[in-house]
Amino acid sequence: PRATVFCFYRAGVRGTIRAVMVTLETPVSRYMSSPVRTIAPEAPLSDAYKVLREHAISCLAVARSDGKPLGVLTRTDLLRVGRVTVAHARRAPLMELPDQKVEHVMHAGLVSVAPDATVRDAARVMVAQHIHRVFVTKGDALAGVFSTRDVMQALREAKVRAPLSDYMSSPVVSVRTTDSLAHAVDALREAQVGGLVVTDEDERPVGVFTQVEALQARDAHASDPIEDWMNPAMLCMDLKTPLYRAAAQAAATAPRRVVAVEGRRVWGILTGIDFARAAL
Repeated sequence: PRATVFCFYRAGVRGTIRAVMVTLETPVSRYMSSPVRTIAPEAPLSDAYKVLREHAISCLAVARSDGKPLGVLTRTDLLRVGRVTVAHARRAPLMELPDQKVEHVMHAGLVSVAPDATVRDAARVMVAQHIHRVFVTKGDALAGVFSTRDVMQALREAKVRAPLSDYMSSPVVSVRTTDSLAHAVDALREAQVGGLVVTDEDERPVGVFTQVEALQARDAHASDPIEDWMNPAMLCMDLKTPLYRAAAQAAATAPRRVVAVEGRRVWGILTGIDFARAAL
């Protein structure tokens, strides 16, 4: 019986490994989003902002009238050049965009892969370029967008069982809800990380403060509490949670970060790039 159990276990392991390999070798065309949202290079930034907000997306391909792609404009680009004003401490910030055209702010060129590129190929590009999406092109035509959320979907289908602890970034830089905005921005700069975990007085994670929030708060008072500017969109999961389960929830809920915890203690943090590393 012991030998029988051992053989069954080994078969299960081989089956799991094969499922992972097959799924991650699947072409990105299966997972990509299409059609690609585009904007003309001569369009005003205010139009780009409306499209991003209306469709709840983080980037636009910049393309000529004949469809040829020229570059990419991201939400971060708008935050970088925009001005945020605060009408009231508890109201959403209002962003004032400069009277400029998209072509003056966009990043020229696209990072792209072919439709038959595999999930693993695309993840490798994302990790190397430290980007959260690649465009899928067929010749000069835009066929789709493949993002880290699509990587999460592939990891879920592949049933990747490695624990979060294998891919989380640690140690985590954290701030308290009562810390000042200036303190949080300084912590981001000094630690050279993309985001901080915000904890309450009992050291429980309650939100995140990333470079996006820092840009949004650039015109706020330096003494404002970080709680007024943090983003509560995060997902807390035990650090032993299998990666595919975390990927499934993250893909469905679109949190800014996945925080790996044990009890009330924060042990690590995962971004879309960390999920892409799991697909290599």
